Amino acid sequence: MLLPESLSEQQSSQAKYFDAEFSRYGRYDPEDWRWSYIRRIFGALGVTNGAGPYLDVGVGGSGATVIEAARAGVAATGCDLSLEAIVHAQAFALDQGVAGRAEFVVCAAESLPFADSSFGCASSVAVLEHLDDDGAAIAELARVMRPGGRAWITVPLAYRYILPPLWPFSLLHDRRIGHKRHYDEPSLVRAFAAAGFRHVETTYTGHAVKVLQLAISRLPLDRTSRKRLRWRLERLDLRAVRRAYGALQVHAVFERVAR
Repeated sequence: MLLPESLSEQQSSQAKYFDAEFSRYGRYDPEDWRWSYIRRIFGALGVTNGAGPYLDVGVGGSGATVIEAARAGVAATGCDLSLEAIVHAQAFALDQGVAGRAEFVVCAAESLPFADSSFGCASSVAVLEHLDDDGAAIAELARVMRPGGRAWITVPLAYRYILPPLWPFSLLHDRRIGHKRHYDEPSLVRAFAAAGFRHVETTYTGHAVKVLQLAISRLPLDRTSRKRLRWRLERLDLRAVRRAYGALQVHAVFERVAR
């Protein structure tokens, strides 16, 4: 545990919320959407092609990104503000037999307890929107990354791109989970450029077809049929990754420029 001496009100409330969320994790069984993220992140960053060591800021209770990187032989570290997240992720790493290459740390994204240039690549999924000072977290990510390393960032997309019928649901979700802001590509590019990153690419997911994925969870289908249908819808969503309008998430890849 390498937390700062004191947490802000936002940090404390977020730690409490996600401790409760991750305390319910019982076994290592990543959801389909997590596997989709892992494939895209690893491919974009070259995680399993010599780009490590790998860091996931906001790894969550599954620890899936770090566990799967470690399974592929990559030294990987996951950090999170939630103690419950790290306790469960570490237990899953042990259960999966990869604890020797997987490290987990309780810390804040705004003050990463790692040496300069420690990591060759990094990801941060659904983290920046929760922070009081997202600029501090971006600067810390830049500090711990090596020049030429790539970072994958996922954040909620600006409301003007979201389908209007979904605005009330998005607003309720923001308030429930503690989101402080949404982003578009220009705002992300400016923030990361200020910290020493070059923009590589942007993609978008969470189009209308993804709403159907939520609906099928209520259908009387067996596990195999439900899984097959969910992946079919996932592939449809990924066909539209270059289209911002109608999406819910924006994903950007950045490269750390030489200091």
